[in-house]
Amino acid sequence: MFRVILCVMTMCLPGWVSAQAIGTVNFDFDVDQLDAEAKAKVAEIAAQLDAIDSYKPTVVIGHTDAVGTSGYNFDLGLRRARNVAAALTTAGVTVDRIGDVESRGKTQLLVNVTGPERVNRRVTVSLGEILDACRSYRAVEIKASAGGSAELQQDLRDRLTEAVTTYAQLAATGANGPAFQMAGATQDDCSQAVGFDGGSLRKVEYAKRCFCSSARMRTALGR
Repeated sequence: MFRVILCVMTMCLPGWVSAQAIGTVNFDFDVDQLDAEAKAKVAEIAAQLDAIDSYKPTVVIGHTDAVGTSGYNFDLGLRRARNVAAALTTAGVTVDRIGDVESRGKTQLLVNVTGPERVNRRVTVSLGEILDACRSYRAVEIKASAGGSAELQQDLRDRLTEAVTTYAQLAATGANGPAFQMAGATQDDCSQAVGFDGGSLRKVEYAKRCFCSSARMRTALGR
């Protein structure tokens, strides 16, 4: 089943650094149920997801307008997000493709007004990126079936290139701090991940290690 996260601040940590937007579903005032327009939008989003061959999880985030208390709006945003996630699975999106289901309540208004505003009452659906904080590579969600993905291989190559470049730059300055050490670890992990065949279980394991080390390196660099 998809994982539900209730954010009580403007961000969830660990959270997604960036995401590929797929679509937005809007709601009537103080309503968590999908109307005809919302259902049509969900069907459109489901079709887009079906056409995208991606190993990345689908992230569903609920929002509200500014009317009401923060607590009520976080709950309303979560109910909206849950309903959209359920509608996506009904429309054919597999349950294991749904990643985080979150609420941001009224903390991220698109239109900064205190009254009712439909544009703010929304659920966004996107493809999530790597975690911005990583305590363990086991926390990185990559399905075993993703090992042969060309998209995954390119992401691994990009992170390997970044690690090699960073390591060389830090080595040239004589740095020997956490960033330098993590750049070396990232270089090793990503190199291993790139080298494994797509059908190997070790491919996915080292892809997780690569992503986690890369996240740690970026954190050490203050990015």
